[in-house]
Amino acid sequence: MATLGSRARKTARLAEPVSAAVAGAAAAAAAKAAGGAAAAKAAAGAVGAKAAGAAGGAKAATAAKGARLVASTTTAAGGTQRGSGDDNSEQDASFDPSKQIGVTAPLGYFDPLGFSKVGDKSGFKKFRSAEIKHGRVAMMAAVGAVVQHYVKLPGFEKVPAGMGAVETPPGTYGFGLLFLFIGYVETSVWTDDDASKEPGNFGDPAGLGMYTDDMRLKELNNGRMAMFSAIGIIVANLITGRDGVEQLNAFFNPTEIIQDVSNPL
Repeated sequence: MATLGSRARKTARLAEPVSAAVAGAAAAAAAKAAGGAAAAKAAAGAVGAKAAGAAGGAKAATAAKGARLVASTTTAAGGTQRGSGDDNSEQDASFDPSKQIGVTAPLGYFDPLGFSKVGDKSGFKKFRSAEIKHGRVAMMAAVGAVVQHYVKLPGFEKVPAGMGAVETPPGTYGFGLLFLFIGYVETSVWTDDDASKEPGNFGDPAGLGMYTDDMRLKELNNGRMAMFSAIGIIVANLITGRDGVEQLNAFFNPTEIIQDVSNPL
């Protein structure tokens, strides 16, 4: 029994260094594992920080790019607005009024006072619109100066023909109503403010399909002749008292013309 006890004690003493070594190795392994975990955590944190930094950089780059885009768009819009305020001078630099419809032989391009400028498309459109409007009114006025000699509307039987109709009731009231009606149509219905259309282009309500370059040229030339005609009829009426048809009859009788000129109203 004593021998067994001594052997057990000897074995225990021999096992102690082994156990200590094993424990130390285990502790070292644990410490190493802990250190590896900490390093891995630190590495993960570094990677996360780097990724966050990259994401932040990308976000900042995107924001900067967006800011540059907005700035460029604003600048372009400002330039466009300034161009519009300058009557589109840049994009219309090649506009030549002498090449437009209405240039007719033998006078060709006739603008002795230089109202229309090369490159000034909006200015030309304004003058052309006014020319077409006055021409259309003059054509109706010239025809009306002839028709009123033969036709009297009910209630206007005693109204004289010619300019006297404007001064004699109820012709005065009719002129006032006509003036208001034309003003309403011109400012509210037939407005010439569509930049995509030619001056005077209000569509084709009758469906005649006659809006061609040739017909536009004829309208301009007839309107120009009618403006001279209407002015001549009005002036002659104020001087002689004759309406349009009476003036035409007097034209074939030189004696009456001399009498009218010698004895104006």
